[in-house]
Amino acid sequence: EILRYNQLLEEQFQVGQFEDQIINTAFNRTLKVRADGFNVAKFNFDELCNIELGPSDYRAIAQQFQLIIIDQIPQLSLKEHDQARRFITLIDELYEADCALLCSAASSPAKLFIGRDNLHDEEHFAADHVETDIGETLGIDAAQSNGVAISELASVRELSFAFLRAASRLKEISSKTHWE
Repeated sequence: EILRYNQLLEEQFQVGQFEDQIINTAFNRTLKVRADGFNVAKFNFDELCNIELGPSDYRAIAQQFQLIIIDQIPQLSLKEHDQARRFITLIDELYEADCALLCSAASSPAKLFIGRDNLHDEEHFAADHVETDIGETLGIDAAQSNGVAISELASVRELSFAFLRAASRLKEISSKTHWE
């Protein structure tokens, strides 16, 4: 399967052999990238989203390369919120830089972010479930809904919106129309 994938890259996209290359990012940092020497970089998901990278790192990648290849993109949920946020930031930077994306993922863009449908469950977020009195239930001094701090719920809702935006952008920058 991997051999076929590499053949497809060579035949369809004239991608050559990948070699390690060092690129400069912000704050005097560098990043090791596998590149083919012709504006194409190749990564796996863990190399981009399971390490401490941020917008400036992703922006440097997007500015340096026209085609980004990412393998092994898993389905993401709120449990992997750090990786999900990094991936969303990466997709945003690639989109803004008008990069093309070739990727292999566990599912389609629309199904890549699992659990986001439950985030809009009105019963779960109903106002009558919000605790605002100090010491209520477990003595926690914070506004809560079903044991979750309201500030955390706002973050979850923001992440849900970001999931939708990233899925849309992922679909667009991976499309044939975008490549042409």
